[in-house]
Amino acid sequence: MSLDPNAIAVARRLQGLGLTQAQIAGVLGNFQLESGFNPRVNEGGKVGGPMGVGGFGLAQWTGGRQKALVDFSKKKKLDPGSIEAQADFLAYELQGPEKRAFESLRGAVSPEESARRFLVDFERAGIPKTEQRQKAARSIYEKLGQLDLTGQGQKPQQANQGSQPQMELAGEKDPVLLMMAQQLTAPLVQSLVQPQQTSPFSKFLNMFGMMGQ
Repeated sequence: MSLDPNAIAVARRLQGLGLTQAQIAGVLGNFQLESGFNPRVNEGGKVGGPMGVGGFGLAQWTGGRQKALVDFSKKKKLDPGSIEAQADFLAYELQGPEKRAFESLRGAVSPEESARRFLVDFERAGIPKTEQRQKAARSIYEKLGQLDLTGQGQKPQQANQGSQPQMELAGEKDPVLLMMAQQLTAPLVQSLVQPQQTSPFSKFLNMFGMMGQ
């Protein structure tokens, strides 16, 4: 069974925040139980715009948080029942008023632990149904592994494969050091290139066969 397109859209948005697939699965496992990934569903099952009573949307936002979603959407000129508005609002909450939940989620390793932490810190549901959320998270995690989420998410850092580290010569970028190095090496280079001059006294000794004894 394939993953819901709305779930994929949210997954890409969360990947852009730097979350792992296990952490993303924990979020989506909660949303599956909260709304079935229908961003227009109200608590009780009625589909449409936010009613202002009970939960609404992917996360079933209630009370002041639901109003914040509506205000956020209006400011961005988006439909509060759209997946775009709710994915953006989710990211806004995780980086702002729900930052504590975001930091807690980032500490989770498995889909199950991610689902539990998101439930406790973000959803704060009256009826937890923790095991059901964790099972949903595990199932979604296995499906996420078959998807390429990098298209709209944060691009992974590319490792420099096959490249050798480049060594810089001392003074390569410092003209003063370069000049000093040239002055120090010049006599050595000159002695290797030019033959040593023989003094008149050496010539005199060579005449009598006294050199080299």
